[in-house]
Amino acid sequence: MPKTKPNLLIFVSDHFRAEALHHLGNTASRTPHFDAFVANEAISIKHAFCQNPVCVPSRCSFLSGFYPHANGYRTMHHLMDEQAPNLLKELKQNGYHIYFGGKNDAFKLEVPVTSYCDDRSDAFDEMAKLMRQQPLKEGYRAIGHMQREEALAAEAQKEASRHDAQSRYYYAIYQGVVDGDNPLAVGYTGAEDQQVADAIRYIENYQGDQPLCVYLPLMLPHPWYACTPEDFAAIQREAIEPCVRLNDRQRALKPSIEEGMRHNHRLYQWDDESLLDFKQTYLAMVHHIDANFQKVLNAFKRRGIYDQTAVLMFSDHGDYAGEYEIAEINQNTFEDFLTNVPLLIKPPKGVPVVPGVRDCLAELVDVVPTVAELCGFELSYVQHGRSLCQLLADPGAKVKDYVFSEGGRLAEEKHCMDAGHQKSMLYWARTSVQEKMPEHTKAVMIRSMRYKYVKRLYEKDEFYDLSVDPKEMENRIDDKAYAKIIDEMQKVMLEFFVRTADSVPMKRDRR
Repeated sequence: MPKTKPNLLIFVSDHFRAEALHHLGNTASRTPHFDAFVANEAISIKHAFCQNPVCVPSRCSFLSGFYPHANGYRTMHHLMDEQAPNLLKELKQNGYHIYFGGKNDAFKLEVPVTSYCDDRSDAFDEMAKLMRQQPLKEGYRAIGHMQREEALAAEAQKEASRHDAQSRYYYAIYQGVVDGDNPLAVGYTGAEDQQVADAIRYIENYQGDQPLCVYLPLMLPHPWYACTPEDFAAIQREAIEPCVRLNDRQRALKPSIEEGMRHNHRLYQWDDESLLDFKQTYLAMVHHIDANFQKVLNAFKRRGIYDQTAVLMFSDHGDYAGEYEIAEINQNTFEDFLTNVPLLIKPPKGVPVVPGVRDCLAELVDVVPTVAELCGFELSYVQHGRSLCQLLADPGAKVKDYVFSEGGRLAEEKHCMDAGHQKSMLYWARTSVQEKMPEHTKAVMIRSMRYKYVKRLYEKDEFYDLSVDPKEMENRIDDKAYAKIIDEMQKVMLEFFVRTADSVPMKRDRR
């Protein structure tokens, strides 16, 4: 690893499933900058998995290196406090100047921003505060390039779109192609572009002596499903794979929460062409991310510091995007569409790398130790991830045989339901089903390169042979031909929980 600390870019998308990358085999998608990045100077791990398929638990996990169960970060409403060990705090303690631009979903509101960064902005929250005429959160800097009237008009346009097509869009969070002169009306695209522009200005103007870390947790392709005409036109529609539609027998063997969400999202009412529009819009949002990623890289290049910069790009989780006739995400199911995410890594100059795709398993808990090794410091605490740096120069290397993801709750954990959403709210279609059992059962996934087993506490388990069923349409949990494999995976899962059951604080207490 380098003798001097490199600069660092951590570029995080939201709802970006790995399957949407062109270089991983999606011929309809257009991600030329990601593809060139991997072809020439970085690696892309084909089978990288998040540890929970919704925002907060995943982000607490990848910023700490702990699996969600270890510290109770299993819901959208339980976040890290000031004492929680995390990557940003480690970077600060090791001399980094940290720009944090974008969404939070990791730290409690009361945690001082100075404990984990040096400059804090959030275009998405700024837009919301502007509309409500509320002050920014303490410690946040205003980007200041939005007008309240523009933001209010954009919000009204989005809400009106829910009533299009006889209100079939009401819970789909779908706008489709948005043409007009108000960029804030295109889902989260306008706010995202402003956050990216702010990061670029910061990189170009940074004059400090400390190595610079740019942590950029963005929104796209988080719904609203919305895109510009230019991004939509870039996608090869004729190459888009149709969304998965399960038959009655197949759906009966899938988790009950998915049937509840399918009923509420009403995508089963959409014809095949409409679902292609839905998926094309999602891929168009990915195309927009690709362009913004390159803009940020170019800022480092203009400053003359790109070679001395390590880059990680990944997403907190994936997205259904119409698969199984469901929109957005779910908290306790683990199809690859939801859990398999991009993970691209470029080391700084001087660290050997053989660019290209790595056909191996990895997890987002591995981000923390990977960054520590790339940046040349020892972590001050014990965590669960493993460094992926050995994959950089060795295309045949392998770090682990299994990956894990988890979600759901116990029946008595009513505080974990995410309840209280009114029926008019965007996410009611999902959160209302989370109030029920067995729908919101606690569940854990273990996945190898070929097989996936899911333990579901209050309903039938799941098992998929991904070599013959990559879209996880046939739950084979009762197929005796797989009994031995299922038994072995259950034993590995037990060992996993023994190994990761808790986290002992590094500091001893007085007594």
